[in-house]
Amino acid sequence: MIFGGGIHKEMTKEIIKTLPKRDQDQVFQGLYDKGYSVPDIAKATDIPAPTLYNRIDAHRGRKEGKLAG
Repeated sequence: MIFGGGIHKEMTKEIIKTLPKRDQDQVFQGLYDKGYSVPDIAKATDIPAPTLYNRIDAHRGRKEGKLAG
């Protein structure tokens, strides 16, 4: 679970919505680079996976040194 559950998840989603799109994309890219899958990020944010694939550099692979571990 990326953002926890219940009120924590809802608050996090609302906070992300207030960010400029560029900053949202950085958050999503950071989660992806840490090892979260696009489908997991999509489920946690209620953003369709195809949209997220367009907003992050998933096609380039994860950036070195940022993998969870």
